[in-house]
Amino acid sequence: MADFEVLAGIHQGLFLVLLIVMLVPTIMANQLVFRPTKRAFINSARITLCFSWSALFVFAGHLVMTWVLFEAFGWLYIKDTLLGFLPFIFVPLLCSLLSTFPRLWELAGKGSRESRQSEVDTDDTRILLQEKKVRPVKTNSPDLDDTLDAEWRGDASCPELLVPLQASVLGCLIALFLQVFFPAVTLEPSILFLALGVLLAGVSLLWIQQSWQHQYHSTAENWVKPRRLFRFIRFATFLLMTALLATVWGNQAMIASRLPNHSSLEGENQDDHTLPDFVFPVKASAHSMPATGKSKSGDVSTKSKQENPDRTFSLTAQKTTIRQASGQTVEAWTLNGKYPGPELRMKQGELVEITLLNKDISEGVNIHWHGMQTPASDNRIAKGEKSVFRFRAEQTGTYWYHSHQQIPGQVVNGLFGALVIETADAATTGVPVRDIALIHHKDEKAGTTLNGSDTRKIELVTPGTTVRLRFINAENAPVTYLLQGTPFQVVAIDGTEVNEPNLIANQALQPGSGGRYDIQFTMPNRPVLFAPAVNQHDKGLLLSPDGSKDAVPLLHAELSVFDPARYGSPTALPFDLSSHFDREYQLIIDDQYGFYNGKFERLSTVNGDLLPDTRMMLEEGDLIKLTFVNRSFQDQSLYLHGHHMLILSRDGKKVTGSPWWTDTLQIAPGETYEVAFRANNPGVSMEGSLPKDESAFGIAIPLVYEEQL
Repeated sequence: MADFEVLAGIHQGLFLVLLIVMLVPTIMANQLVFRPTKRAFINSARITLCFSWSALFVFAGHLVMTWVLFEAFGWLYIKDTLLGFLPFIFVPLLCSLLSTFPRLWELAGKGSRESRQSEVDTDDTRILLQEKKVRPVKTNSPDLDDTLDAEWRGDASCPELLVPLQASVLGCLIALFLQVFFPAVTLEPSILFLALGVLLAGVSLLWIQQSWQHQYHSTAENWVKPRRLFRFIRFATFLLMTALLATVWGNQAMIASRLPNHSSLEGENQDDHTLPDFVFPVKASAHSMPATGKSKSGDVSTKSKQENPDRTFSLTAQKTTIRQASGQTVEAWTLNGKYPGPELRMKQGELVEITLLNKDISEGVNIHWHGMQTPASDNRIAKGEKSVFRFRAEQTGTYWYHSHQQIPGQVVNGLFGALVIETADAATTGVPVRDIALIHHKDEKAGTTLNGSDTRKIELVTPGTTVRLRFINAENAPVTYLLQGTPFQVVAIDGTEVNEPNLIANQALQPGSGGRYDIQFTMPNRPVLFAPAVNQHDKGLLLSPDGSKDAVPLLHAELSVFDPARYGSPTALPFDLSSHFDREYQLIIDDQYGFYNGKFERLSTVNGDLLPDTRMMLEEGDLIKLTFVNRSFQDQSLYLHGHHMLILSRDGKKVTGSPWWTDTLQIAPGETYEVAFRANNPGVSMEGSLPKDESAFGIAIPLVYEEQL
């Protein structure tokens, strides 16, 4: 596929190029009336005509790039450009082609026509003089060095010549403004109509002003060229007025963008999560996972609350100085003094009790069980307080937990850990098994770490052992790791088993933020290295049959990336692209500039909105289809809390491998995904419970069940 970032960058840059190219002939055309001589006037008209044609060629190039984007990525990637931006340029340019260009052509050839007319007049005069037998007086062609007269100034200042060019500049400016601040303008009719009103009002004022100028230049007998100082003052006044209006508008937008004070958690189901860029928070239920029979509600019944737990854990949140394996000391927020927190491992069906004590974190803490169907706690745990979590571990797979209070600081500082639910009835094969959870994390203080280590760790593994690495990406970005030294299988994605996984080798693993891959292989009689792909070969995990560091595999950073859409074997699906969907939503992701909490910055939006202004309405039992379109210039992660979504297609191509169930979907720039899920998690409505500043790493999209309104 074509490089979206290159094509889209060129396409957007052409708006600025076209504005600049249109400014040149417009300024030159406005200066025609001030040319000192007819010769200078004619030369300037010719140059102006050339630059005007150049602007048309640039616009034609813009149309070509729009077509290329359409061919490569589809209608949704050019919809706003074709319907929202380009009309503001096309209509004024068309008027220029029909009105300005003929007049410029006529002005550019005016001197030669008058010369030819003068020659005709001279010939007639000579004939008449010869008939009268009078010796002719030598005559010259008109002097093009003469000063412009009223007729020439009138031709150069007529509105039909200048206003279409001025309107083209205004249209380019409006189109560029919309592209930067309202990229999804077709979804905002009010903005589109306002922009149209600005164009019409601007053209009307320009026409009135130019009509006055035309009348003055073509009738004034003692016309005097305005002094440069006067023209400078007039231009500076225009700039100051424009700057004043922009300042007033910006100040009002900045004030309106400031976030109100709010409590950190206003409802138990919110998942305004730091790590994914977009979060879909809903309450958990029994039916959101794939139809494997492994997923049930995480809520604990009244009877279960009275039972003794099968497994208990205690977590103490505290601020601690930790020493990295490299010797570096880091101030971190830890659980039980560990960075990351302790691994929580349990069996399917067990009743689990987890006690969380906040020892000394004055900001308060909370815990979210990422990827699980257990609801989050409903209140922050203040300093010195503790809370008890109880749930039935009905799911199986690889998950993780992290603080859900004052995001993103607490997760970045270290309040997170791995959570593994093993099958209750695991088959015994007699082959030794090594099950290792690996959690990747990165922050400015500790750098890149794997299970908290900033250097390479060595594990002794006997050849022939079945090794399962449960890889968790706890960074707010996709991360690329390589497994070198042996073929392997990706046996699970986001806690869901892959159907008949293939044996693969020399493929990079790139889970999105918050995503999980379980990889499995048989330990060979040689070292196996699992490490970051880019310039960090001294980190990661080295599995060695004898514990030595010799013969470390070479990492190849240019390997192809593992593709879940083409991996494993297909099997029966509960729904697919041919199914009847109760509701369908298109979610178009854009980059735009604007104010957020009093700061001007680049923002990620969905359908033109900063969330949670955007919401999707549904009813319990609905089969929902979502189409994600990433028109931004960065990877976007989407996390569906309480549900697993089934990936149906990517870039218009159907998923052909194992059913791809995921709760965390990474979407690269220019990618389009169709996904579906069953809405069986009604819970409490999320409206009003998702403070935007808690989503510093992204934005949250509420799923709102209608019966909860």
